[in-house]
Amino acid sequence: MRILDSLRTRGMAVLCALLPVVFPLTVAGQASPYRGLWVGTVSLQAVNEVSVPLDAANVPVAPDPEVPTPTHDQAHLRLLIHVNGAGQAFLLKDVAILNRVAGSDPAAAVEVFARETDLALVTDPRLYSEFDPQPAVRIAAAAFDFGDFKATEALDAIVEEAATLATDFVMDPTLVLDTQAQRVQARNDAIDDLLPTLNEMAENADVAEAFGQFVTQVHGLLGVIINDPSDLQVTDLLADAATLRDQSFYGDARGVEMVETIIDAVQAAGTSAEKTAAANNTAAAFADVGNQYQRFISGKVFGDMIVAAVAEVASAAQAPGATAASIETALRATPEAIEALTEAIQIKAQPFADTRADDAIDAVLGAMAEAALLSGALTAAEIRSSSEAAARAALAEAVARYSLPVLTPTLDYNAFITSLTFSDVPQQAAFAAAQAAIEERATNPLYTPLSVFNAAKLGALNALQTPFSTAARVMRTELPLAGEFAPGAGDPRAIMALTQPSDLGPAGLEGRIYLPANHPTNPFRHRRHPDHRTGYNIERLIRLDFDGVTGDPLESAGYGVDRITGVYREEIFGLHKPLGPEPDTNPIGLRTEGPFELNRISLIDTLNTR
Repeated sequence: MRILDSLRTRGMAVLCALLPVVFPLTVAGQASPYRGLWVGTVSLQAVNEVSVPLDAANVPVAPDPEVPTPTHDQAHLRLLIHVNGAGQAFLLKDVAILNRVAGSDPAAAVEVFARETDLALVTDPRLYSEFDPQPAVRIAAAAFDFGDFKATEALDAIVEEAATLATDFVMDPTLVLDTQAQRVQARNDAIDDLLPTLNEMAENADVAEAFGQFVTQVHGLLGVIINDPSDLQVTDLLADAATLRDQSFYGDARGVEMVETIIDAVQAAGTSAEKTAAANNTAAAFADVGNQYQRFISGKVFGDMIVAAVAEVASAAQAPGATAASIETALRATPEAIEALTEAIQIKAQPFADTRADDAIDAVLGAMAEAALLSGALTAAEIRSSSEAAARAALAEAVARYSLPVLTPTLDYNAFITSLTFSDVPQQAAFAAAQAAIEERATNPLYTPLSVFNAAKLGALNALQTPFSTAARVMRTELPLAGEFAPGAGDPRAIMALTQPSDLGPAGLEGRIYLPANHPTNPFRHRRHPDHRTGYNIERLIRLDFDGVTGDPLESAGYGVDRITGVYREEIFGLHKPLGPEPDTNPIGLRTEGPFELNRISLIDTLNTR
């Protein structure tokens, strides 16, 4: 908490005034009131019992594994949550607060907090080198670690399919495996049988390529959607989007969301020009997979444009015959505005007529010009203050923002799926699964379909140790949480207080952390123990339920810091055998819960801006 206290005293005055921001998918009209970085603590004080004690008559009495019971002591975990401008929450494992201009002058190099538009929240350590060396603040939550588990799931899906197909092939009663030559021939035939399906699965795992092709398809039919969303071509486009979603284990629903959101935007627009603009900008938000627009309006270039415009606005407003148009023209002529306009052109999401960045600049500079003109005979300082307030209000309320598609593949996932390591996976899995399945049937007179399947799966897993190790290291720097971050969201009642555990209402926020067996930080791994080179897959289901009533204002923690409280719950699989009366079909993991408290220490609502 000393880091938090330091942040409060050194930077809260600056952080609480930071620019409100914006985000892509469903259009929102105002920055979320809960946006920013929240730091706090979870105090776990209840856990379900896994042992079976004896009562006074020495009769085993199994506790209900669904109900966490109070513990003798508490376990405290640090919790980091970031909420973007659209109100979407992300779990963080660490974040650094960096100054973009540190090193450019001696004062900024010494002090982390320079100017509000110069700060950045960075969760990706690969971006550190893009900032000048500086004494930065880094906050970490040691209890949370995660990567992009989709890379491991891609391999799991191929292994599972290879074992299934190999089992089907080997269980053919007409298959003869009496001699070594017959086994070799059967193995080669099985590989030929498995490879087409496995190659198709590997190709479909490249969701970035598939979605890129779909974006081109949407562009070709954008005019049809604008003119008549009920056209049969639009119906066929939605069917193609559903196929895109279903053809891969990834379940990438961005295609369906893209078409449906464009249709909604067109139907909500008024004139033909407004429909065209809405369709193009909505489509561009999906095509902008790097989130360049959001990072632009919350980045240094856009912030510098506002600072430079504030410095220029008074002289432009006090010029003889000044009008709103002449003031805005003067603001656009500053070097910082020209740089922003140039970047706005560079980040347009092709192939659409993307005007989002231009519209953001127009909204902010236009609001500044109008405010300066309405200031009348005020002093230069008052004109600058009025215009700056108008700029920030416009950025918060008039600049379009969009929710972020949570299934967007990470850069590391894309790199792994297109790597040589992954390209060899279908061949390796087919060979190993076929070989193991044939050996099981040929050498085990008591073989069964299950024994053949298990042998084939184990063979494929052993053959893919290197790809699995590579996949386990695929990085994800923030974990999307489903639900709503707000007072009153979820059901904060303790499980013990309920008549039945099933009486617990819907969650406020939910998320899944998956730590593969080969992940470098898997707790079961020990590099110097030969039996601990691979751990166990660990799955953590986390849930946050918030105190209060929907619509309640945030609590004040003092010093202008907002606070929100609630109950944290977690269920862990992989550390213990499944619990409950139906461990195979309805397993229960290790469950724990306790209160949490989060304090907002920053209003920056976009991560990794530069």
